[in-house]
Amino acid sequence: MTLIDRGGVIIIGANVAGGRAAEALRVNGYDGPISLIGDEPSPPYERPPLSKEMLLSPEEIPESFFIHQGGFYGENLIDTYFGQRVEKLDLNSKRVELGGGTEISCEKVILCTGTRVRKLNVEGSSLKGIHYLRTLEDSKRLSAELSPGKRIGLVGMGVIGAEVAASARKLGCEVVTVEPQKVPMARALGEHLGGWLANVHREEGVDVRLETGITGFDGLNGRVTAMFLTNGDRVPVDTVVVGIGVIPNDELAKNTGLLTDNGVIVDNTTQTSNPNVFAAGDVANSPLYYGGNGRVETYQNAQDQALAAARNIAEADAPYFKPQWFWTDQYDINLQVLGDVTSPAEVIVRGETDGRSFTVLHVRNKLVVGVITVNKPKDMASARRILEKRILISTDLLRDETNDLRQLLKISRQTG
Repeated sequence: MTLIDRGGVIIIGANVAGGRAAEALRVNGYDGPISLIGDEPSPPYERPPLSKEMLLSPEEIPESFFIHQGGFYGENLIDTYFGQRVEKLDLNSKRVELGGGTEISCEKVILCTGTRVRKLNVEGSSLKGIHYLRTLEDSKRLSAELSPGKRIGLVGMGVIGAEVAASARKLGCEVVTVEPQKVPMARALGEHLGGWLANVHREEGVDVRLETGITGFDGLNGRVTAMFLTNGDRVPVDTVVVGIGVIPNDELAKNTGLLTDNGVIVDNTTQTSNPNVFAAGDVANSPLYYGGNGRVETYQNAQDQALAAARNIAEADAPYFKPQWFWTDQYDINLQVLGDVTSPAEVIVRGETDGRSFTVLHVRNKLVVGVITVNKPKDMASARRILEKRILISTDLLRDETNDLRQLLKISRQTG
């Protein structure tokens, strides 16, 4: 066993959250040792392009794909351990143990361990040609199988499934999607706009099959050739992509005695049940903007929560409390979702939802609590300020589309 006795902060998880946390420690004046450990061989990169740009042009990895360029880590005295896995976190001795037997000492820890894909467990699910998409290597393997005329089956039509469907169609593939819910992206969009999204995919040539599941796969010579559906259909395919959700990587925290429940439980400063350990990103189960606790699986949350964790370690008072926001690009659509769009509320539509440019506001007691925009980035920018500042606006003003949302910011009052 080799001990690297450095102290300082160890960040476990070299992803967006981990990379941003390392950067933010230095920005906020922390001058102690920093170690960044991740089990992927690559430095931290952005995951959203994996289902879009990286599938369309896998041979062109832009520098902007990686969240820091060139010698950033060396220049900022951040020790990196890429392609290495943390096997044990010992909070009593303040050490982490890597898979090769190396131990590193620390004073503080930021857990950015993220999630892993949920696997299908049906007959034939181990056949070749069945893909999951979570890492850069996953994206490279899948992109090699997407070419004009190929029959692509998609199991699950959440964000990843919907984005892969759009990318595959752009590449000329024949696409069949299977989704057990009534609509795509049901959890994120609700039934009405989920139905709108289903129609968009159908207009683009996707065979969308809703309220339908998978019972198994057929194969030949060890490779998938068809999907068996719950309605009895057998659908021929050349390749399958499965996107049925993720599982938080909270085992390390659980094994070391930290409180966990579908993730690592943190307070609004991102601190865990141990004052020397913080958690950020997809693995963190944190207080939510509209009450309760939960995990938020978005790029923006991973980044912003990591910044808060770093600021708090650097002795700044930085509570983290933001509404959920994410975006997805599919075909010619930029879809953005902010706040709570699935709980009961008065729904105000600005524009026509049978097209591809509109804004939907969810309002409770004159407060905008949720926003969905389609190809309306300026509306989202204004609505974000209205929502986060908790500005009271009458529904009549919101319904009147001659009232620009930016102007409503000026004529409305803020709650105390």
